[in-house]
Amino acid sequence: MMQNLQRKVPSNVLSFVSSHIKGSEEVMERYKAVCSIIKSDEVAVRLLEGLIDAATRYFGKVVEMENRLQTARFRLESEELKALTEDLDRSRRFAHDAMISDLHIFNRYLVKEYGEDLSEAGFQGGIFPNPDAIRDRIAIADWAGELLSGIYAARKK
Repeated sequence: MMQNLQRKVPSNVLSFVSSHIKGSEEVMERYKAVCSIIKSDEVAVRLLEGLIDAATRYFGKVVEMENRLQTARFRLESEELKALTEDLDRSRRFAHDAMISDLHIFNRYLVKEYGEDLSEAGFQGGIFPNPDAIRDRIAIADWAGELLSGIYAARKK
């Protein structure tokens, strides 16, 4: 299953994430444990794939925003640059909201269906390592970056 998830992440997103964010052993340990727990649950696997896809789309929007704004500064006037910045930021924010929503959906399902297994593995809070910060946009973005970076680093080369 992890190999299927790895193939879905575009290389430009992974390159950006891996050069800016270091994968976390804790995040990857939790991810691998969750994958092991849900491996025979088609619903959970689809929800996890959706979460990984949403994280990839979010970081894709971050990469797009950074790249487009970098070049737009040289060719656009102030008002045009402001409008472009607002459009790109809105698109990035929508992708971030979708990723957060997918995290909450997956985590609720995971805890509801596998709470006991998670507790036995030492991961009571689900896939997200800090249940107290599950509403913190920055903490979620950082976690997603660590997860994608970890998936990239763990791939077969």
